[in-house]
Amino acid sequence: MKHPTIRKSIPLIRYLTASLIVAIMLSTAACSDETKLPPVSDTRPSKDSRILNASDLMSDGSPIPPHRTTTLETSIELVSDGLIGGLTIDKDGNIYTADLGSHIWKITPDGETVLYSGEFDDPSGNLVLANGDLLQSEWTNNRIYKLSPDGTRSLFSEANLNGPVGIVQRPDGDFIVANSRGKFLARVPQNGGDAEVVLQDDRMTQPNGVTIDQDGNIYIADLDSGNVFKWTPEGVLTSIVELPGRGNAHNVFANGMLYVNKIWDHVIYVVNPETGAYGIVTGTGLPGYEDGITGVATIEEPNSIGVTSDGKVIYFNTHRGAMGRNKTARIIMRKLRFDE
Repeated sequence: MKHPTIRKSIPLIRYLTASLIVAIMLSTAACSDETKLPPVSDTRPSKDSRILNASDLMSDGSPIPPHRTTTLETSIELVSDGLIGGLTIDKDGNIYTADLGSHIWKITPDGETVLYSGEFDDPSGNLVLANGDLLQSEWTNNRIYKLSPDGTRSLFSEANLNGPVGIVQRPDGDFIVANSRGKFLARVPQNGGDAEVVLQDDRMTQPNGVTIDQDGNIYIADLDSGNVFKWTPEGVLTSIVELPGRGNAHNVFANGMLYVNKIWDHVIYVVNPETGAYGIVTGTGLPGYEDGITGVATIEEPNSIGVTSDGKVIYFNTHRGAMGRNKTARIIMRKLRFDE
């Protein structure tokens, strides 16, 4: 038989024991917390240190010339009823951007804006010609239309296209079209007509953007694999770089370098086409709309990209708001240029 005093002490002992266990657990947790990394928000570098320590070197150790990203204010709001589509620039610096819904907008370098056309269905890649005509691909309907400066629309090519997106013109006058759904490149005659498959390779999983250099080499941004391919006039296809992540949207050749949009990583890479070295010229990997220099500016899902005829300004389109079928969002036009 236990002593009455002992019986009365048992609840107190149990309480003290439980309290001691809780204290030990809290102490252990506190010590454990000391070994964990602080929250991400506490370890992000300041803007100044990002300027110095991030995005200042190419993958081969060479420096990246600093670039500055700014937002182009338009005279009217650019509204999308789909995803963001193509972008092309004429010799006077006017920008034509499509929204993969139904709209094509014309924007001057000063931001004056008009609705150029509203009668398309999924307008994706496009190309403005020297005479002012605009070629506009329709991704869903497998067509390319020609839109004259006065707004007249005519069918340019339809047969043998499968998910047409980016368009470039070769020195011989014919056009090369990336077909993302069909996984091939097609040739369309200079004056329009049936397309002909001219390049199909298992390495191209979703060819999306195309651009061309002064020697006639065509560079293909592969949306799914991260590869950027070079296709020579002699017909040789090589991968010059596989960029980290996925989502190579469109690309442009400017001042001897390639600029490649990474739509899902919220950055734009600059790539040396001769060496394959690459680095980030705008974007931090986090979505945003902050203007500034390399390492500071933030962008969100950049899709299409183009360069002015003098090579001084690169424009690219992005969006703000919910995107997708039957949803409304704003198209945001951004400018990228060497920092002065």
